[in-house]
Amino acid sequence: MSTSKPFPVSNPTASFWHSENDEFIHTRTTDELPTETDVLIVGAGYAGAASAYWLYKQCQTHPLDVLMLEARTVCSGATGRNGGHLKPDYYREYLKFERLYGQKGAAEIGNFEHKHISAVKNVVEDLQIDCDLVITRACNVHLTEGAVDGCIKAVEALRKNPYSNVLDDIQVLEGDNARVVSQFPKSPLALTFTAGHLWPYKFVKGLLKFCLDKGLNLQTNTCVENIETLEDGSYLIKTKRGNVKANKVILATNAYTSAIAPEFDDKIVPVKGTCSHIKFTADNEYTPYLNNTYGICRDFSEHEYLINRADGSIIVGGAKPFYLKDKDSWYKNVDDASLFNADIRGWYETFMQENFSSWKGTKTEVDYLWTGILGYSVDALPWVGEIPHQKNKYILAGFHGHGMPRVFLSAKAISEMILGGVGVESTGLPQSFMLTEDRLKKARNNILQETGYYKYQTKL
Repeated sequence: MSTSKPFPVSNPTASFWHSENDEFIHTRTTDELPTETDVLIVGAGYAGAASAYWLYKQCQTHPLDVLMLEARTVCSGATGRNGGHLKPDYYREYLKFERLYGQKGAAEIGNFEHKHISAVKNVVEDLQIDCDLVITRACNVHLTEGAVDGCIKAVEALRKNPYSNVLDDIQVLEGDNARVVSQFPKSPLALTFTAGHLWPYKFVKGLLKFCLDKGLNLQTNTCVENIETLEDGSYLIKTKRGNVKANKVILATNAYTSAIAPEFDDKIVPVKGTCSHIKFTADNEYTPYLNNTYGICRDFSEHEYLINRADGSIIVGGAKPFYLKDKDSWYKNVDDASLFNADIRGWYETFMQENFSSWKGTKTEVDYLWTGILGYSVDALPWVGEIPHQKNKYILAGFHGHGMPRVFLSAKAISEMILGGVGVESTGLPQSFMLTEDRLKKARNNILQETGYYKYQTKL
C-alpha cells in the first residue's frame, strides 16, 4: 500500500470497456496548454464529462471557455473500470439513511437516484450516443437469513415513508416466484425495480464529443500536481506541461481528490476493487440470456453486481471474500495496474453455471479481468458543492462505488452553482450530498467497518 499522495498510476489493467482500442482516449484539443481559462475541470471521467455537458447545455449568455485536464486517458479511472450498471439503490442503505437524515432525507436519496434513469436515457437519445444503453429491471437476490431479514425490514420502512416516489417501481418476490423469475435457485427472496446498463466509456465519449463541438479544450495525460490560490482569488493549476490560471475549478477527481485537495484526506478514500468480463467458449450449443441485471446479496457488505450484455456475455464484479481480509491490498491503494493475488479469475470462470439455473452445462471463460480505484466516502455519500473558504473551487467526488445513478444530476447542480451563482442548497440536490463546512468537520471514517473488514478479521 502506498503512503504517498493518491495520484493515478500509469499502465492500469486492461478493462473490457476499453477493448476496442479507441484513439479518442488520447485526445488533446491543442498542442499546448492555454495559459488561462474560465472554468477548469480536473478529470475526464463521468463526473468531469457530465460537468462539462451541463455547463455547455445550460450556458445562455456568452461562449464558455472550459479546459479539462486528465491525468491519464479519457475515462481511464473508476467510470471506465466499473460494471456498467445504471442501478438505483432504494433499500440496502435505507434504514441507515432514515436514522441519520429522517424520512424526508432518506427519500431524497432514492428519488434522486430514480431520476437518473430517465435523465441518462434522455441525454443518450438527444445526443444519439451509441453506448449500448438498455433500460430493464434490476433483480436483487438475497441468499442468507441476514440478507433476507435486512431486505424485509428496509422495504417495510420504505413503505411507510410518505416522501418516497419509488415504491410503485419495486416488486417483492418470495419463494418459487423469486427462484423462477431470478433464475437463481438459491434465493428465497428477490426484489426487482427499473434499472439500466450501458458501455460507460462510450457514454462519456458521447458527452465529451458534444462538449468538444461547443469549444471544450480536452487535454489527456496532463496530471494536475498542485492548485495554488492567487491574490485575486483565481487559481493557478500546476502541471508538468505548464501552468494554467483559472477563474473557477471543478474537481471531478473521485478517489484521487486528496492528492490536490488535502482537506479531503480521510474523507474520500481510495479503495481498490475488481471486475470481469465473462464470455462463452466456442463449443456451447446455446447462449442463455438473463433479462435482468443483478445484485447478489449475501450480506450488506458482501455482494456481486452483474449485467448481461446483448451478445450474451456478462460483466460481473465484487469478489470481496478473496481480498477483503488483506487491508493493504485494497484500502487506500491506488494501484490499478495490478490484479489481486487470489484466484478471482478461476472463481468467475464457473460463476454463472454455479449460480444461475439457465446457465447449467454452459462453458465460459474470463477474457478480461481488471481492477479499478473507487472513491469511497467516509459517510457513504458523495461530496458536491463549493469547498468551504475556497470560493469558486467546486468538488464532485466520493461516489462510493455507486456513481452511475448519482453523478449526472449532481453535475447539473454544480453547473447551476457556477452559471447562476446560487448556493448548493438551491440546486435540488439531496441535502446529504451537499458539501458544507459542518459536514466536512463531523464526518468520521467508518469504511473498514461498513465494508465488512472486521468481520473477516474475526474469522481468521
